[in-house]
Amino acid sequence: MGEEMPDTTWDDVPEPRNAELASWVFWHMCPGIGPRSLRRLLMEFGTAAAAATAAARGAKRPAFVSDEAWNVASSIPDAVGAGQSEIELASRHGARVVALPSWEYPALLRKIYDPPAVLYVMGKASLVDAPWIAVVGSRSATSYGTGAARYLSRQLVAAGAGVVSGMARGVDSAAHRGVIEAGGVTVGVIGAGLAYQMTPRLRCLVREVVQSGCVVSPFNMRYPASRGTFPARNRVISGMSHACLVVEAGVKSGALVTSGFATEQNRDVFAVPGDINRPTSAGTNALIYDGARPVIGARRFIDELAAAGVPVMPQNAKNAGQTRTLGPVDAAVFEAVQSDTSFEDIHSSLAMPVRDVLTSLSRLEVAGLIVRGAGLRFSRRHC
Repeated sequence: MGEEMPDTTWDDVPEPRNAELASWVFWHMCPGIGPRSLRRLLMEFGTAAAAATAAARGAKRPAFVSDEAWNVASSIPDAVGAGQSEIELASRHGARVVALPSWEYPALLRKIYDPPAVLYVMGKASLVDAPWIAVVGSRSATSYGTGAARYLSRQLVAAGAGVVSGMARGVDSAAHRGVIEAGGVTVGVIGAGLAYQMTPRLRCLVREVVQSGCVVSPFNMRYPASRGTFPARNRVISGMSHACLVVEAGVKSGALVTSGFATEQNRDVFAVPGDINRPTSAGTNALIYDGARPVIGARRFIDELAAAGVPVMPQNAKNAGQTRTLGPVDAAVFEAVQSDTSFEDIHSSLAMPVRDVLTSLSRLEVAGLIVRGAGLRFSRRHC
């Protein structure tokens, strides 16, 4: 990765509004115009609107702008109108446009090399609502991986953090849902425009995430998904986060691309150790071998984040007396859970209806006191 040149800093750029914001969106949609090109257009013409007007009037192409981009800009007589149409399309889909100088643009993302000039954001939450931690992993995760993602994400919420992930199957979805279960805030970053056709699974997850968090895209509204869009998505996930946690990943997993970006962006990388015989653990175990911090328990993970300067609340003895404050039903169910205890054994040891036992087990799991394994088996959480 090359060093950022001084002329690409954004500290003195005011937040674009109205016609100027529409012009930013217009340039963001032009092929070949990235953040550095846009910054140089601002320096040369003063505003994005003035640069678009100059192109439409046949001004000479600046050397740093490609022929393709300048030809596109020259062919659009009303750049503001084109940008405004895109903003209105976003609004019809419940999304808003957040430009790089905006107060809502994530501060950490703004500092990376070549941050997206524009983000499209859909949902109730703001991108500055919490300190963000990236939680990523395999689409083909095991029950161990999805369970760890859900549990650790809930514990991050309890520590005051939010979780960023990529909306994919497996670990990503488990991380988002763990946050939602804990009543926290999560951000899902997708590798396509927010108006691009989504699969039924993704549409369902988007509906869940936007209720308490938000879904983000660095692409214009109708931009199609492709293999090439996912690295840009991964850079946003790592770039806006204080640290990156890889829960379960194979040797060629996209989660490792995200952790690579995190390393380049000087973020701490953590990994959950996995079964050495499973392909989906080969990537995470290799990360640990190469220097990533192993996550051997939620409490230590949160403590390490706090020690690294991430504004989270260390748990320490926070939950030490939690079992003493349980209600009588939850206390009885917790007492029945030992190590890898089947639901049948738990229920048979208690004089209460199946429904009440299941409800209590769910409460204990969300509280982080027990962990659910495969086949409705439960164990006490010891970390």
